[in-house]
Amino acid sequence: TLPCCQPNATPDIRPAIPAIRNAIVKPADTMKAIEELKGTTFVAPVDSSTLSILCPILSRGLKEKQALSKRSCCVVIENMSRLVETPDAVAPFGPLLVPELKKVAENVAFEDIRDVALSALKALTKALGHSSVDAAVAAVMADEAKAAEEEQQRIERAREEEKARAEELARKEEAERKQWKEAMEAQRLLDKLALEEEEKKKQEEMMKKDKQKKSTKTAGGKCQGCGLKKCRKTCLFYSG
Repeated sequence: TLPCCQPNATPDIRPAIPAIRNAIVKPADTMKAIEELKGTTFVAPVDSSTLSILCPILSRGLKEKQALSKRSCCVVIENMSRLVETPDAVAPFGPLLVPELKKVAENVAFEDIRDVALSALKALTKALGHSSVDAAVAAVMADEAKAAEEEQQRIERAREEEKARAEELARKEEAERKQWKEAMEAQRLLDKLALEEEEKKKQEEMMKKDKQKKSTKTAGGKCQGCGLKKCRKTCLFYSG
């Protein structure tokens, strides 16, 4: 229901609020709202809240194909502009309305409608605090150029930030790959050392067994022939 429209709007447009609300929700109803506003007599000052409700609809109406629809928008804009509170209140909406009004004033085939558009453009120019239509157009173009430049700078910053993030991610991935490679190499060396140690133990064990086989004495010092620590003369391994 867009209740925000009701309390903020200037009293003059409150009868048209339902039509405005419908136009916001359903763009096809834009001209119904414009016709409601065309019959509005503006008496109270038009503040920024009211402008924020009306200007998007009026901008949309100026783009309608029908010349009479454009004329109705121009009438509303002129009436509204005469009671704008301050230039600051309408300044954010200059880029929305000035270029479209200029197109109507220059390109519409009917002189009457061009005159109405020019009159609306002059009233809006005065509301914006400019001395002439050319000054208003130049200001809007400058604002648009500034906005475009700021947007380009924002895009460039975003690209640089994305590039920096990608480079940082690549560095981290490279560091992780290096650490993984070093870890795998260290593990390979440890495995190799473990195998070598195990092989060494096996060799020592085999040598020990061979030694034991060749020795006449057991680990306990007994002769492998007679079973005594000191062999009898009759023992094959007796050495005197």
